[in-house]
Amino acid sequence: MKKIFAVLIVAATMVVGLFADDKFPTGSWIDSRYDAEWRFGLDGSIELYDANTGKLYYTFSKSKISNYKLTPSKDGLTLSFTCSETGRSYKFTKPVSLSTDLILEIDPVWTDENYKTNIKFKK
Repeated sequence: MKKIFAVLIVAATMVVGLFADDKFPTGSWIDSRYDAEWRFGLDGSIELYDANTGKLYYTFSKSKISNYKLTPSKDGLTLSFTCSETGRSYKFTKPVSLSTDLILEIDPVWTDENYKTNIKFKK
């Protein structure tokens, strides 16, 4: 039992260590509910594509977003921002786990009904 606990502590420390430099994970994640592909670039770029056709829907450039925050916590690392052009606030959380999933939360300004789902890493 002590060995399992020690392995879990080491694994958790390694996962938290991934966020030590305050950089959000890069790559592509798929929102299967809306066939959307979210791409996070090494340069901090965020783009939204059609997961089926590869068509670019939107580029969240630094000039189009506000309230950009990268917040580490005991629950993981959260990237949040607001885009007045789309009328939404976005939040992506990488939980402290060995999973590559992200939690996507979208808050449209015109309704109290928010969107929340797990998005899967594109292999």
